[in-house]
Amino acid sequence: MPASTITIRPVDRFPEPEFTQLQREVFRDIEEPSERLAAALQAESAARAANAVETPAYAPMRRLGAYEGEQLVGWTCGWMERGGVFYMANSGVIALQRRRGIYSRLLAETCDLARAGGAVVVRSQHSVLNNAVLIAKLRAGFHVSGLSQAAQMGTLVELTLHLAPERQQLFRQRAIPHVAPG
Repeated sequence: MPASTITIRPVDRFPEPEFTQLQREVFRDIEEPSERLAAALQAESAARAANAVETPAYAPMRRLGAYEGEQLVGWTCGWMERGGVFYMANSGVIALQRRRGIYSRLLAETCDLARAGGAVVVRSQHSVLNNAVLIAKLRAGFHVSGLSQAAQMGTLVELTLHLAPERQQLFRQRAIPHVAPG
């Protein structure tokens, strides 16, 4: 199926438990937690679900879904942070739909959504094992802006895209080492 049959649209929520299962499928090859960690994460998730509260009004969750007909085949979620930063928190495309430009379209739509919401920067964090997304974002102009460690995911790389060319140039001048000629 060509990517042109995919539509991307904002949604208030993704259907559960289908969305959770879809996430598990998409991230299976990079997460694969130990049994002990899996049990702890499941308990954490259950506790969060039992005590769930709506996202505060100052940071509403924004979601975009990629659909083939009415079937969700990809998604991205994020929210605004202080300083005009849009945090792209979670994205994925089901295996059968990968390499068809869906993630690139979701990424472009996310940047448009962020700009429309007043963002000047889009940032995200990814497992260092998630090469497909890292490469796609680097090709789209994102830069590595940090590393961190997380119990669940291990080493994470932070990627940043400044939405205005002037800010992107300033970032390059200040953050990327330059080699003096000669």
